[in-house]
Amino acid sequence: MNGSLRIALIVLCAMGLTACATTKVTTAWRAPGEGPVAFTDVLALAISDDQALRRVAEEEICRQVAPVECTPAFSIIPEGETLNIEQAKAKVKAEGFDGATVFRVIGEKERVTYVPPTYGPTFWGYYGRAWPATYSPGYQRTDKLVRVETSVYSVQSDKLIWVGTTETMNPKSVPDLVDDVAKAVAADMRKHGLLAARS
Repeated sequence: MNGSLRIALIVLCAMGLTACATTKVTTAWRAPGEGPVAFTDVLALAISDDQALRRVAEEEICRQVAPVECTPAFSIIPEGETLNIEQAKAKVKAEGFDGATVFRVIGEKERVTYVPPTYGPTFWGYYGRAWPATYSPGYQRTDKLVRVETSVYSVQSDKLIWVGTTETMNPKSVPDLVDDVAKAVAADMRKHGLLAARS
């Protein structure tokens, strides 16, 4: 999931992304005064050096924004094709996209947590001989935290609508990660009036 594929695509949109354990928005910027967006044709771009992961992520983003029309960027900008910013803009505009989303993994780390032993619900639980069934030994738990940056753009106005980072604990797979991030992003955008509330 590591990645930093340098495709200088300045266009890009989204609608939602969450994770199997937990995903939370840790930082976010929203365009001031922007009302609810209603894109009809979205380009999904996942930035990664791993082309297989890129394809899986872009296809999952498109699944998440349905029923809005969505196209994975790999079908517009194939692997190994180098474009400058102006070429990328021209190509995307020629396809008629009005929104775009960029999904980029920006960090992974492990977090070790010590879970203390439990002796039962009361002080007397310490007397393990009397209530042996109430004792549970302490242990260390290792969690994987994945940080993702998501950007949502209006292609027609060439304007950044929303950008933020999310932190997901223990994603099981790339589709799960995208799914969880999408939901967290969508929830934040709805909260701040950038997406229409669900009917």
